[in-house]
Amino acid sequence: MAQAEPERISGARRQIRELLHDWADPDQVDSAELMVSEMVTNVLTHTDGDALLVAEAVGELGSRRLRVEVADSSDELPHKRHPGEMASSGRGVLLMEMLADAWGVDPRGEGKSIWFELHEQAKAEDSDS
Repeated sequence: MAQAEPERISGARRQIRELLHDWADPDQVDSAELMVSEMVTNVLTHTDGDALLVAEAVGELGSRRLRVEVADSSDELPHKRHPGEMASSGRGVLLMEMLADAWGVDPRGEGKSIWFELHEQAKAEDSDS
């Protein structure tokens, strides 16, 4: 991996954390940061090209939807692997299945876009009952 790539990955993580600074559930922020890191790392590791990250949070505070897309120029689609306990890679699809409310891959004319969505869930407050 080129020397600048870890900095680019940490920059993507930082941008997601800043976008979600007032997100209701800190666990979802951690999940979003982890998935972004995984997606950008995969592009930088497994393709010859660059990654384009687009993230948006829409809706009312407490019930927003986060959508993150990472596009690249490779036509190779991600596939589920069954990594052993000591494997250092191969868990990206498993992470997306576990952490995202929705996710997918959209093939494009040249390349693809991998995306995920999280639906903000406000933590249950103590009720007055």
